[in-house]
Amino acid sequence: MNVDLFHAAEFVGIVAFAVSGGYAAVRAGMDWLGVLVLGVVVAVGGGTLRDVLLGEQPVWWVRDPQQMIVALVTAAVVIVVATLRPQTKPDSWRTVLYADAVGLAAFTITGTSIALVHGVPGWIAVGFGVITGTGGGVIRDVLVRRKPLILVGEIYALAAVAGGALYVLLRETTLDSGVAAAAAMAVVLAIRAGAMRWHWQLPHFPERHV
Repeated sequence: MNVDLFHAAEFVGIVAFAVSGGYAAVRAGMDWLGVLVLGVVVAVGGGTLRDVLLGEQPVWWVRDPQQMIVALVTAAVVIVVATLRPQTKPDSWRTVLYADAVGLAAFTITGTSIALVHGVPGWIAVGFGVITGTGGGVIRDVLVRRKPLILVGEIYALAAVAGGALYVLLRETTLDSGVAAAAAMAVVLAIRAGAMRWHWQLPHFPERHV
């Protein structure tokens, strides 16, 4: 993936996940600091886990603090909007989910790309893409006391697997890397959006209360 497209995808992922985390915090009734913290943690969490597993030190947002600034500013905007327009419902769970879908698409492909640069096999690179794309959402759900989407039958990680695998396959062709990345991100977003729109789910066990 060319550098400009990589940074654009990374920027989109950070903003989308910061919005997702920030509005999840608003929905959970957290204070302003909580909104900032959750927005930032969700935005950088998946990439941090990826770098730790790849042995990349320091982690990405320490090497490039501008990414942290983008997450903080985005979370601050969430606070302003939620404070000035409390009568609207930008903090609906659907808003959180759609922002999360955009972040999932962007970070799945950047994570897969980074893993390939480190020389790992393609199928392992797909796993790193899934970790990067889903890590922030898992952190968000845990902190607001929700069952992580990745564990409750949602077509979530599966969308990341599909997009990451497509990106790895397209990289082996003569297709431009930017086109390959855009196509793979579109697949992740389409699958995740379709799952939310038509309620696609994996088979799962009903919750039991003892």
